[in-house]
Amino acid sequence: MRFGLVALVSFLCPILATAQTGNLRNTGESSPEIELKLIPEKTVIRPGETLRIKVELWNVGADDIIIAQHIDATFGNSDLELFLEVGSTLQGATTHLIADSIPDPHSPDLAKTFVKNWLTLNKAHCYGTYVYMDPMNYPQLRKPGHYRIRAEYSSRGISSVPGWNGGWLKQEDIDKLPFKAWKGTVNSNFVSIQVRTPTKKSIEK
Repeated sequence: MRFGLVALVSFLCPILATAQTGNLRNTGESSPEIELKLIPEKTVIRPGETLRIKVELWNVGADDIIIAQHIDATFGNSDLELFLEVGSTLQGATTHLIADSIPDPHSPDLAKTFVKNWLTLNKAHCYGTYVYMDPMNYPQLRKPGHYRIRAEYSSRGISSVPGWNGGWLKQEDIDKLPFKAWKGTVNSNFVSIQVRTPTKKSIEK
C-alpha cells in the first residue's frame, strides 16, 4: 500500500463506460485505452477529516485487457498516486509506503499467480476500489478552503523477470494469455472539494 491509501472494497461496474466517463485518455500508449475516474464520497468535509474517494478504472478500448487487481498499490506492478492542487502546483502525500514481497526464485504457477495478481477487464466495463486521503499525509486538508484532487495510475504490465512483487510470469506463459496486459500511465479527472469549518447551527444539529 502506498501514500496512505487504504483500499476498502473492490468492485466491478458492468455498464457502458461511454456514459460514465469523460475524455480522460491514456498517456502511455494509444491502444488499448483506459480511463481513470475519481468520485469523492463527500464534496464538503471538516478540517482534519479523512476523505473517502471511489476510484474507477474503465476499459474504453475496443478489446478486453488484463489489469492488476491491486490498482492502489505497487504490489502487482501497478501504482496509484493522489495529488491535491495547492495554488498552481499538485502535491502528493507526505509519506511513501510500499507493499511488495520477496521474489520467489522458483518458476511461478500460471493459474495461481494470475488469480492472485491479475484480472480481465472487459471492454465497456470498469474495476475499482475505495481509497482514503488522510490529513496526516495531506496536511492541506486541515485548512479551510477549496481544493481540487487528481490521481495518476501507472502499470508496468506483466513482467517475465523476477522482481520484488508477486506478479511475474514466464514469457512462454505470458504469450499464452488470451488478452494483452495494459501498461502505461493515465491521469484522472479533477474533482473539487471544500474543507469548511462547521457553523454553530450545524454543530447543534
